[in-house]
Amino acid sequence: MFKINNTSNGVKAFLGGFNAKDINSKVQECKDGNCSCDCDPTMMQKIQSIDVQSEENGASITIVGNVSAEELEPMMKGCLL
Repeated sequence: MFKINNTSNGVKAFLGGFNAKDINSKVQECKDGNCSCDCDPTMMQKIQSIDVQSEENGASITIVGNVSAEELEPMMKGCLL
């Protein structure tokens, strides 16, 4: 399950069935510019912070920055799922 919603200062996503540690390593690759997916460097510049937390049935990601769920969803699906 993948859900993503806009927040007042970015987006919040939930990835059901995923481990926060695995997601965090993929996010770090994108931050470093070493990802093997379709990370958009200009999109990454709009992001102030990315926080990944373990949840009971998966992982949640809170992204703070000048971004929207509509523009991040395809990139997140391609990179994280």
